Amino acid sequence: MRAQYKGSRILDVNAGAFALDEWGPRDATDFSITIDFYAGPQGSNTADAFTATVCSPNWFLRSQNGKVFSGENVIFMPRFDYVELERFLTDRCADAEGETWDAVAAQLTRLGRWEFDYRL
Repeated sequence: MRAQYKGSRILDVNAGAFALDEWGPRDATDFSITIDFYAGPQGSNTADAFTATVCSPNWFLRSQNGKVFSGENVIFMPRFDYVELERFLTDRCADAEGETWDAVAAQLTRLGRWEFDYRL
């Protein structure tokens, strides 16, 4: 079984959820957004949500205030580019393969927190 990328949306505490292609940062080299991207078994109509932070390295380092940190569920982009992000997510999903959907999702949860990660 292989995963297929099925889209994304931005999650904003103040603004709600909206399409990623409708958003652009004030500074493309210094930004952070939280997204849900969706993936499911290739050829199926189903998809699960994976939540990730997409940010610039500059923003991430500044947000840690010099502390030790982990890049779990963080996708780094030196410069925000919607097309590149979509390509990256499409390619990473296509690379995830396993015997069961849980096995495939376990690979994708390295990119974003799977909504059903309690199964792992």
